[in-house]
Amino acid sequence: MTTPYGPHYFFLLSKGYNAGKPLEKPCPNCFAVMTESEEDRQKLFWVCYSVWKSAKYVPLLVGSVIPFLRICDIKTVLTRAVGKADQSPEGFSKLVANLQRLHKLEQHLDLQQKLVARIKTDMVWAFFK
Repeated sequence: MTTPYGPHYFFLLSKGYNAGKPLEKPCPNCFAVMTESEEDRQKLFWVCYSVWKSAKYVPLLVGSVIPFLRICDIKTVLTRAVGKADQSPEGFSKLVANLQRLHKLEQHLDLQQKLVARIKTDMVWAFFK
């Protein structure tokens, strides 16, 4: 399946209190981010994730009902963040490795939580059968 984005892309949520969150799949209210290579995509994805997790976008949210980020503000923040990542490539690599490990752990714990909730529901249904 081909996409209009090219081979190396991801998305950034543009509205809501999670604005700036990088996404693998598009959704309404997101920006497409295209890169030249898969290596650049991975680097920029994790720079975006780091910036989002550190709440750097929060002061930049505008809008009285539904907060949103302006693309020019995202570019400014990311330019600075990429510069910092480029200044310390080893430190950034360690940060990304740690973030990836924690992300996997978070997904695993989320799955466990869902399974425990399902077991509790099944137990209650079995009792009242």
